[in-house]
This record gives sequence, structure tokens and C-alpha cells, in this order.
Amino acid sequence: MASWYPLLFSIFFSVIAVSVADDCNLPLLHRAVLTATSSLRDRGPQSAKLDDGNAWTAASSDFDQYLIIDLGQVMNVTGVSTQGRPHTSEYVMEYGISYGSNGYDYADYKAPDGNIKMFKGNRNGDHAHRNIFEVPIIAQWIRVNPTRWRDRISLRLELYGCDYVADNLYFNGSSLVRWDLMRDPIAALRESIRFRFRTNSADGVLMYSRGTQGDYFALQLKDNRMLLNVDLGSGMMTSLSVGSLLDDNVWHDVVISRNRREIVFSVDRVMIQGKVKGEFARLNLNRGFYIGGVPNRQVGLSVVQNFTGCMENLYLNSTNFIHEIKNHDQYSTIVYDIVNTFHHCPDLPIIPVTFLTEKSHARLQGYEGVRSLNVSFNFRTYENDGLLIFHKFTSEGYLKLFLEEGKVKVEITTAGNPRVLLDNYDDMFNDGMWHHVILSVQTNKLIINVDGRPMTTERLLTMTTGSLYLIGGGVYGNKGFVGCMGQITIDGNYKLPTDWKEEEYCCENELMFDACHMIDRCNPNPCKHEGICHQTSKEFFCDCSHTGYSGAVCHTSLNPLSCVAYKNVHSVGQRNNVIIDVDGSGPLKPFPVTCEFLADGRILTHLSHRNEETTMVDGFQEPGSFIQDIMYDADMDQIEALINRSTTCRQLLQYTCKNSRLLNSPVHDNQFRPFSWWVSRYNQKMDYWGGSLPGSHKCECGIMGGCIDPTKWCNCDAGLESWVTDGGDITQKEFLPVRQLRFGDTGNPLDEKEGKYTLGPLICEGDGLFANVVTFRVTDATINLPAFDMGHSGDIYFEFKTTKESAVFIHSKGPTDYIKIAIIDGDQLQFQYMAGAGPLGVSVETSYSLADDNWHSVLVERNRKEARMVVDGALKAEVMEPPGPVRALHLTSDLVVGASVEYQDGYVGCIRSLLLNGQLADLKGYADRGLYGVSSGCVGKCESNPCLNNGTCYELYEGYTCDCRWTAFKGPICADEIGVNMQPSSVVKYNFVGSYRSTISEKIRVGFTTTNPKGFLLGMFSDISGEYMIIMISNSGHLRIIFDFGYERQEVIFPNQNFGLGQYHDVRISREDSGSKLVIQVDNYEPYVTKFNIKASADAQFNNIQYMYIGKNESMTEGFIGCISRVEFDDIYPLKLLFQENGPSYISTLGTPVNEDFCGVEPVTHPPEIIETRPPPEVDEDRLRSIYRRTDSAILGGVLAIIFLALVIMAVLIGRYFARHKGEYLTQEDKGADGAPDPDSAVVRAATGHQVQRRKEWFI
Repeated sequence: MASWYPLLFSIFFSVIAVSVADDCNLPLLHRAVLTATSSLRDRGPQSAKLDDGNAWTAASSDFDQYLIIDLGQVMNVTGVSTQGRPHTSEYVMEYGISYGSNGYDYADYKAPDGNIKMFKGNRNGDHAHRNIFEVPIIAQWIRVNPTRWRDRISLRLELYGCDYVADNLYFNGSSLVRWDLMRDPIAALRESIRFRFRTNSADGVLMYSRGTQGDYFALQLKDNRMLLNVDLGSGMMTSLSVGSLLDDNVWHDVVISRNRREIVFSVDRVMIQGKVKGEFARLNLNRGFYIGGVPNRQVGLSVVQNFTGCMENLYLNSTNFIHEIKNHDQYSTIVYDIVNTFHHCPDLPIIPVTFLTEKSHARLQGYEGVRSLNVSFNFRTYENDGLLIFHKFTSEGYLKLFLEEGKVKVEITTAGNPRVLLDNYDDMFNDGMWHHVILSVQTNKLIINVDGRPMTTERLLTMTTGSLYLIGGGVYGNKGFVGCMGQITIDGNYKLPTDWKEEEYCCENELMFDACHMIDRCNPNPCKHEGICHQTSKEFFCDCSHTGYSGAVCHTSLNPLSCVAYKNVHSVGQRNNVIIDVDGSGPLKPFPVTCEFLADGRILTHLSHRNEETTMVDGFQEPGSFIQDIMYDADMDQIEALINRSTTCRQLLQYTCKNSRLLNSPVHDNQFRPFSWWVSRYNQKMDYWGGSLPGSHKCECGIMGGCIDPTKWCNCDAGLESWVTDGGDITQKEFLPVRQLRFGDTGNPLDEKEGKYTLGPLICEGDGLFANVVTFRVTDATINLPAFDMGHSGDIYFEFKTTKESAVFIHSKGPTDYIKIAIIDGDQLQFQYMAGAGPLGVSVETSYSLADDNWHSVLVERNRKEARMVVDGALKAEVMEPPGPVRALHLTSDLVVGASVEYQDGYVGCIRSLLLNGQLADLKGYADRGLYGVSSGCVGKCESNPCLNNGTCYELYEGYTCDCRWTAFKGPICADEIGVNMQPSSVVKYNFVGSYRSTISEKIRVGFTTTNPKGFLLGMFSDISGEYMIIMISNSGHLRIIFDFGYERQEVIFPNQNFGLGQYHDVRISREDSGSKLVIQVDNYEPYVTKFNIKASADAQFNNIQYMYIGKNESMTEGFIGCISRVEFDDIYPLKLLFQENGPSYISTLGTPVNEDFCGVEPVTHPPEIIETRPPPEVDEDRLRSIYRRTDSAILGGVLAIIFLALVIMAVLIGRYFARHKGEYLTQEDKGADGAPDPDSAVVRAATGHQVQRRKEWFI
């Protein structure tokens, strides 16, 4: 991807320029509402605006914190600026952005590779950093998710953009816009096109144009993907395709940019790069430029349909084409032909219906008593078999259209004629794509047309139609259709599915209207190890018969452990119907749930029951006389395991009543006699209602003090004649789920007393399995679990994250047997064991590093036939047990996690989700006890950002390393200065030979100290263009910046400071706003900003930089006297290059030789870490006493004393060796200016003068 960046800059420059030209750069937060997932007191989201004196600070610094901005309406958002908390080290270094239109569902802002884009944040708490959205965000809701931060998550920000104005064109499939290029042909080396569109058609021509020299440009939808075909006149077509499922009637963003033969194609910010074939670079178009369709078939088009749908804000370069069409002037030289287009986007009445089960079907009416029929519809399914249409004639016979083994077939029987089966198509139509069917029957003739391919059958057919058509099923003995249908037309009549009456379909909750609820579960293939995937509308199946695996994905368990586990290995939608197995290989059976994946990262598990619909209660007067047992899709053992593993659970319980009392409140003298109640998991009669608290005898309104009758504790207990409701969530896990409901006080069927209840599904959140994480931070740290009885068969599953290449994960021993799981050389996992007959082993070697600080999974299983290991759910190896009887593994020692039983070959890193025979081992619980070298959570050394000055931290868990390559510093934490002590004739020269650089915005840094108030610090020059930039100290001690970038000479002086007093100063200089603004930051003083009035025709670019000089240039007679360090020019660090071993030839010194110096700046150091030592083992006192009784106490005591004294002396010597420090340092402290307001004034007022002394430190 790195090679893309220069190209991407040029490609998207035109897009950004459009936004700038439109002044779409206004602050947006003045009318926004800010909220957050959490915040500290007095640091709420209302303080999160740029330049606010405070900041939003999250209550906990983790990856689940969000700052949410509601802009009040859909806006065009073009950029964001961020700051941290002022004057602190609390700031966000990296963050992600998501956006949405309703505040509930969010889409992540994607990087070109399709991953979530991580935006660069701040380097300190004060300075703002701005990011531009290459493709603007069109949304009302923006959400910021910090992913890296310093100290704490603290953030201030501003969004920039403008009101969103939508210029639309609607195309109906016969529409098009033609732009006549005969007068003004296009001959371009580069162009950019961007627009938004939505459609429910899988194919269609969006844009097309061609020239007389063979050039053409064809943009089209094909099979739900965007396809671009281009030819620059070479006769060779270049095709690029991106996106999928684009017929979902949702807005999608498209950007196409070409620079000569380089082309970038983006849909929803997911980008692909290509190079146009051939030698030509110019696109020559001089025919019509068509939008939305073409009048006839054209070269380069792969589809024949015109576009059906809406296009919005179509920009050709910087021109809004649709806006131009809407405001077309009769005197304009641009000629347009507009055919059947509209300037608004209608909501088309195309409403699909999903048949969710084999029992679901529709019963639609047609013309009765006629001798012909016509049925047409669209369908898509993954089922092999299913009834599509069934019609019984008034005369003898019937017509049946159905799927069998994925093929469309027709069966017809008429009076006096035998049954006829028509199998005219060899294609498989259960591929999940939309297919269009037209079936027409008349006397002696039947025509079936599938996807535009008609098949005609002529034979004796005489029939009279009936009135009823069964769609999708409803015929006994025939498997019903499961999938989606749309545009169902009977004898030319179309009725919207949403208008179907209750008697026209079956059954409630088995059909879904206005949505096609289907998932392509086999793309990508979820079956690992070459398993073959088959799928139905509900689930996929893996054929593991030839892989040696079993389970849903040819793994150990048939189904995932939970919804969280399902998401970890599957691509998911917002809701998925899943069968889970909460204990993996344990005794509990799998059961079905619905998994909901929220936009904020939370995962909910819905466990359904058979009584989720609102149910009337009437005619049950006695308390609890109405009894409803709740039958869940799982038994109580399964539900209990799900609840125990989940973080929280809840279940909605609601009662709506009229003249029907509920809890008979208030309760007097603790005499609780309710009319209705619910029964808990353990068959307890519960004394509170949903939304209330155990033991309260109240409903939610009684707890909150909001009941309609203040004297009652429930709304229903007021006995009102109008409908009122009591309800809420039951959240006490120990009582869930609701096992039974009991109701009373509903009178008889003839009175006005009645009620209705609603019991929602059991909803649980989270999975404690994946939250059970520990970190091993010392190589000999371990967690000792009880002995593991692996016996004849057993399995171990865990996930790890480390940078250590060789270590032992798990080890246990018996008298002769053992098991050991280890990582070897970073790319191999090994399972060794011995079960009495000799050691056996199985290993998996990967083509990638397993020590890459990413999570990897390991499954080890040993059974009566084999031992096998599965890595990352995909890579497997196995070893067969030797012939003969299989011995059980006999392990007597602790199951040691983190090292061997001898505390050797230790592991450092994180381990989570340790399952032993399907049972969770609570590693976190052990770590919370304060074990040596182990902590809960996955926290590495780099979490604290120990590498300074933007150094890159590499995690080791027991330590870290800092990469200082992209800083001007060196040392273990990138804090050591690299400076040079300059003499009047000293010069450091950097030559840009072979890579001359031109810049429009620079980042320059230089640190210095001097007592000579004049001199040249740093300069960049170009002999080619005559342009230059010089940073120097004037004779008066002021900082001067002089430059000439071709439009005029400029000079800027940093005011009110004398820089020649021997103090160290850190200067940062940058140019912004296309070179028109110069920002000077010196030390911690306020930035000094200078703006220049650059004419539109002027060029502010610093062109062809050839040389960089430090101290003086070659034409000067006398240079800077003092020390210079921290020299940076964008990504160039000349002093670091100068003093590195075998440095490059393009950096050199002239005049008096120079030596490396640290300019009197002592490097920052972190406090020394506390060295952890393993506590002494627990001693068996009785055994120790018995040993002493058999030994001469005096001799033993003397020996122990000598050993102890030797150990103490050795520890002292080792400690002195590691704590030694050699080196020199300079002190630069002025004497006698205690009352000075700042260091510079202290120098001026000093009584003794500025002292620079070289001191040495000795150990004695």
C-alpha cells in the first residue's frame, strides 16, 4: 500500500479541491449535540469542542469508548481536527470514525484496503491535528472511537463541512442523459468522477462514452458489482471491479480518478488500483457522453440493461453535472439531451417478501373460470427444493411450478391427459441470485420464461382456471419454498405484499415483508480444511467426510460456542440465526439463537421461545388461574450455561390491562396476595414485575414513583377502564429465564376485564470466555491449575498473543506420562505427549509468524485413534496412535500454564479462553489473586507508550524496544539528543542529489543553544529555481526566518525573545494552507502565525530543493557558534545520518571538524521498573523438621549461614554492576535570579552570569 500514497494524493486532490472551492470547510459543532459512552465528572462530552479549556475524558481508557456527535441533519463532512486535554499528556494518538443516519446503525470509515481506517491523532494535549476525508462523509451522526492514546482518553475536536445539497437524477431503465461532445470533445490526461447512487437492480449502464480513435469509457453494474471498462485507444480493454451487493437500495459512494495510465477505482472508500493497458495515456472522447444508459449496444459494455435507480451529485472533475442539467441555460454552449429522467428519487413500490420457513406461503387470487393464466415473479433462494406456484383448476387437474435439486420444473395435469413434467433448464437456480420467471398457459400451449429464456411446449391442454394461487407452499406433501420473492403478478394484477390481508398468507412470524432476509453463507467459504460448503436459507453445512474433521466448519464442535465466537470466525450481518454450543465439547447439546451485532461492537444473543407474540388473557378471575408454561428453544441446563457465561442478561415482561389488577398493591402487613406473577428458573413464585426489584412487591412505576394512581404500586392495580401497561426488563441473572406466567382478575368473557401479556426473548450480552484474559509478564511466571485428567480422550483450546518465538504454553507430568504445548521459532506449534508407550508429537508449521502480537487459536485433541492440532481454525496436523491398546494419560502434577513444571522455557504474552474438555479454566480469577508475574487483561509494556518523540514501540511483554528511525533522537526510548557543537567555520551539508524535493508544506525542527547572538542555524537552497529558506539568529538575538519561494522575498521575526543567552531552545516551523501560513512554535511559547497574501497566479511551492546547510552555507565567512540538535526537515534527520556508522555520502561536514554533542540536554528516563522475583516455594514444615532431626544442627546452620552470606555479597555486586552509570553531563543553571519569571529573564538578571560547567560523576 505504501506505493499507492503518492498516487492517491494526486488522485484525490481534485476531490479535495472541489470541497475547498465550494467553501465546504465550515465548523459544524456549534449546533451539534455531543454524547459519550462514558466520561469523568466535569469532563463530559460538552467539553469536547476544539480549543475548549477542558476536554472530554472517558471514564475508562479502553477500546469501547465513543464520542458521538449528532449534527441535527444530514451534512457534508469534509474533515476533522482533534486536540487532547490542554497542558497535559492526555490525548488521543489514533482513532477510528463511523457514521450513520439514525444514531443506531453505523458504518465504519474504510481505508482503501477495505479495513477500518485509523486516523492519526495528536502528539500532545495542546496542538490541533487535522485530517481531511478524501471522500466526504454524508451523514447526520458521527462517532469517534479512540484506539491509541497517551495517559488517558481525552479529546477535543471540531468537524468541518457544510450543508449537504443533493442534486438527483432518477433513471427508470429507459432513461438517459446524452452530453454532446461533438462541439467540445474531451482529450484528457487525467480526470476524476465521483457520485452517489442507489438501486435495486443488479445490472445497468451508469456511464458510457467513446471516441472515433477507439477510446471508450464504460461504467456499469454487473451482478451486484461495479465494473469499469476502459480503453485509451490501444484496442486492449482494462477492467476493474469493486464492491458487492450494490442492489440493496442504499446509497453508495463512487470515485474514479485517472492520471495518465494510472487509475484508481473506489466504491464506499474500498479502493483498487490498476494500470490501463497499452501505450496511450490520453482519453479522447468525441461522441456522446451517456449517463444512466445508452440507446443501443456499445463496445466495452458487458450488460445490456440501462440503469434503474437514482444518481446524486455527479461530479465530472469539479463540475456538478446534475446541477448543470437542472440549471441548464438555453444560451449554454454545452448541449444535453435528456430522456425520461426526473430530478427526485422516488421510493419505488418494489417490496420483496421472504418466506422464512417451509410452512410459510401466500394465497393470492386470480381470474376464475377462464381458459388461460399468466403468473410472473422474481425469486432467489439457496434451497435445493421448494414449491414456487401451485394452482388447482376448476376443471380436473392442477399446475405446479417448483424447484427440484436446484432446477426449475413444471408439472401439469389436465382433464383427460396424463401428468406432464417439464424439465427444460439445465441451470441451477438456487445460487442466491435473483431470477425472473414468467409462466403462461393457454389451450394446448405452455410457455415458461426464466431469466429471459422462453421455452414453449405445445400439446393437448384444456383447463378452466380456479380462483386461488398458492405461492411458496401450502400443499401437503410438497416442501415449501424458503427464500425471497418479489413482483408477484397473477393474471396481470400485482398486489404489494405489505397490503396482503391476514387470510392471504401463512403464517405470522414466518414471512418477512419489505426485506429479503437472506445471507450468502458460503461466500467466503466458511468450511476449513477443504471442506465443501452447502447451504440452505438458515445455515450452511460443511461436508467433512474427506477432511478428517467434524463440526459445523470441520472443527471439533458442530457449532460455535457463542455469538461472540461466531463473530470471531464468520462474516456477520446485523442479525444472524445461529446454532450455538455453549460448552463446546461438553455434554450440553447445541441450540438455536439469534445473534445481533450492534454498531458499537456489542453482541447480543437472543434466545427465543414459542410465546413471544402478545397474548390475550380473558375469563380467568382467580389469582394465577391462567397458566402459560414457556417453552424455549433450549433446555434449562443449556440456558443456565448461557446465562453464566454472559456478562448481563435481560428479559422483557409486560402486562397491558383494562379493569384487571396485577400485583394487588399496595401490600399491607407483608400480606402479598397478587393476582398475577411469574415463575423463575428454579420454580420460584416471584414477588415483583418487570422493571422492578426483587422483594419490592412493585412494578416499575412503583419504584420510579410514576404510577397513574400514586397510592398504587402498579398502573394496572388502579383498575382503570382504559388500557394501561406495566412492564420492563428483568435483569437479575439468578432468576432468569421466566419459566412460567400466571394471571388472574380478568373476569369472564362477557365483562370488561381483560389483559394481554408480552414476554420477550431472553437477551444476553457478552461472553465471559473471551474476557477471561491474562498476561504473563515474566518468563518464569505460571498459573498452576489442578491436575488435568485427560484420560483416553481430552481436548485443550486456548488463544494466545505474543512476540516470544520459543516458549512453553502448557506442561503437566505424571510418573512417566506428560503433555507439553509449545511454540518453536515463531512459526511452529508443537504438541508432545507420552502415554506410557513412548513420546509422540504433532506440530503445525505456518507460512506466517505466530509471534506477531496478534491473536492465534490453538486446539489440541487426543483421542483413542489420533492426536491432532489445529492452528487458527485452518491449519491442522495429526499423528496416529501406535497399534495396540490405547493407554490413558496419567498426569499427577499441576497443569502448569506459562512455563514448564520446572519454571523453565517460560512464556510472556497473553492467553485467553482456556477450555479444558469444554470447561472454562478461570485464569483471570487466578491472576486477580496477585500471582507473581501474572496480571489480568492483556496489557503489554507498550500500552504506556514508553517510546518518546514519536518513536515506535515493539512489544516484548517482559520489556519493549523502541524504533527511533523516524525521529531525530536516539537511545533506548528515543530520548537522547543528537547534536553538534558548531565553530565559526563549521558546516554540515546535506545534498539532495538525485532526489530533489519540492514542497508546499514543510515540517521543520531545530534545537540550539548559544551565547553569541547571531548566526545561521539551518537553510535550504535551490540553485535551479533560486528559491531558499533560512533560519537564523539576528545580531539582536532574535529568531529570523527568511525565504523566497518564487513569488517574493519574505522575512519573519519571532518577537520579544532573545535567543542568544545560552538557554536551549526548541524551534518548530511549518507551512500550512497551501503555503500561505507560516507557524513558528518556540519552546512552550504561544505559536507565532504569519499569513501571506499569495496571488492566485503565484506559486507558493518550494521547488527543487538541492542543499540543506547547518551552521552556515558555503558562501558565508562566519557561521553559527553554539550547539545545534534535533534537526528535522520533514522525514530527513541530517545529524542522525551524519553521526551514524558508515553514513551516506550525501551528508558531510566542511571546515572545522565537528563532534557529536548532546547540547546540554539530559535525556529523559523512565522510572526504573520494580524487578519481580519469584516468591519462595511453600515449605512443608513437618517434613523440614524431620530432616533437621536427622542432621547435625550446628553444621547445617553454619553451612546455611555461609551460603546466605555469599548470596548477599553476590547480590550486592550484581546490583552495583547493573546500577552503574558512566558519563558526563553539563549543568546550565544561572545563579542569583530567583525572582525571574522565566529562564531567559533569569539569564539577564543573573548575578554570577551563566555558568556552563562540565562535571563528572564517580562511584566510590
